[in-house]
Amino acid sequence: MAGPNKRDMNQNDVIDSAKGFFTSFGILFLVFLIALVGSIFFPPKSGEQAEGGATAPAKIDAAAVFKANCASCHGQNLEGIAGPNLTKVGSKYSADEIQKIIKEGKGGMPPGMLKKADEIKAVATWLSEKK
Repeated sequence: MAGPNKRDMNQNDVIDSAKGFFTSFGILFLVFLIALVGSIFFPPKSGEQAEGGATAPAKIDAAAVFKANCASCHGQNLEGIAGPNLTKVGSKYSADEIQKIIKEGKGGMPPGMLKKADEIKAVATWLSEKK
């Protein structure tokens, strides 16, 4: 039983509530559709266009990749901490040999410290220049 201060819901209240819900839902759905159509007709640009319509790969900052993934063992300045000193690693190994070490590991270095092939190549090339 409803008390004197409580209002009984009638059918009109339910209908008004449903209308409000579907109006809000409709507006959100319309915004979503506009964003979807906009992303189809105006896709984000991901790199400069190369010849033939292909996109050029993004330039990788090998030093930043090294500092984020390797410097904890090899030092911020390649001086070596837990891992060996790499200041003159390019005089000992070629870029291909360094890539192999990064992929497969060597000594105390575990394999797969870097996963992306383009990052591995960039870091290996960068390290091979250290002579």
